[in-house]
Amino acid sequence: MVPKVSIVGAGPAGFALAADLENHGTSVLVYSHPAHLQHANYVVEKGCLRACGAIEGSTNPRVTFDMSEVIDFSKIIILTVPSTGQETVLRELKKFTLRQHTIIAIPGNLFSLIIDAEMKIEHILETNMSPYCCRMSEGDLDVLGKKSLFSIAALQKDLSPAFTAEIGSIFPTNLKWCSNVIEVCLSNLNGVFHPLMMLMNAARIESTAGEFFMYRDGLTPSVATAMLAVDRVRIEIGEAFGFRLDSVTEMSNECYGQHCTDLVDLAQNSQPHNTLKAPSDIDNRNFSEDVPDLLVCWHGLAEKLRIDASPIRAVITLVEMATGIDYMETGRNLRKLHLEDISRSELIKRYSVPRSG
Repeated sequence: MVPKVSIVGAGPAGFALAADLENHGTSVLVYSHPAHLQHANYVVEKGCLRACGAIEGSTNPRVTFDMSEVIDFSKIIILTVPSTGQETVLRELKKFTLRQHTIIAIPGNLFSLIIDAEMKIEHILETNMSPYCCRMSEGDLDVLGKKSLFSIAALQKDLSPAFTAEIGSIFPTNLKWCSNVIEVCLSNLNGVFHPLMMLMNAARIESTAGEFFMYRDGLTPSVATAMLAVDRVRIEIGEAFGFRLDSVTEMSNECYGQHCTDLVDLAQNSQPHNTLKAPSDIDNRNFSEDVPDLLVCWHGLAEKLRIDASPIRAVITLVEMATGIDYMETGRNLRKLHLEDISRSELIKRYSVPRSG
């Protein structure tokens, strides 16, 4: 029997996953929300999806605009919408019974804690990042890089080996199974990379409309130093739960099979990074997703654990000043994650791993 997967999200990440899965023998249905039809319309009109780069060839994934078809097509539903769109998807999913379905959010950013409070679903999983670095224009997909490894975890405990093997068989890349969804969230490097690069290059972005390479030109030694300050807080949060998180450079090397010595070396020599153009303005998901849905929750966890989160708070404050948006209120704070009323000791007990030795 041909395996089947529903993909919710008809953007570059969703279509990259669809192309990769179809190339590996999985039948795919891609859902596009009626308010976000740009990429889906091009694919439907052309009758195919053309991919180049790390994924080559032409595929013809089925596209739907009807969520009921998504539910009926497969018991495995993968969300590839940005985390800022996940609650819109949740409102659609709540119309259906999903007690026998598996939801995988790519990336999760602790969406599992939100959806679990709203619905009964058999399994809820989330990953740290999309497996693909990609862009899309007029229905043509350019996959700049494909990760050789990415992290995943389930909200539910005690998964059977058969279930993890089934999930592993879906993805045409290696999975790193983490202890829980907190560890996966702390493994999303976008919170380290994106907000500070945007902030410290904001004038250049606005004065040139993004006519420069974001990493190669924008990730200089001083930017790298600021990133490492945020990364140290991320790692310290992990240590409080017993996670052994690698540094941002080490994790990026592991994902892409590279050997960069530091962040500046990565910016100059990592092929998936050094050709990425900067966004044309600061109204971009590098702020609107990675600040509220990563940095805000990292900050909340750090404060609950009594860890100095001042580097993260400084980034959030500056982004709020630049954008006029109160991300501490609108983002994934502990109240929205249903963690506000639990104690520090209960938080650690719930999500920690046994310490060896």
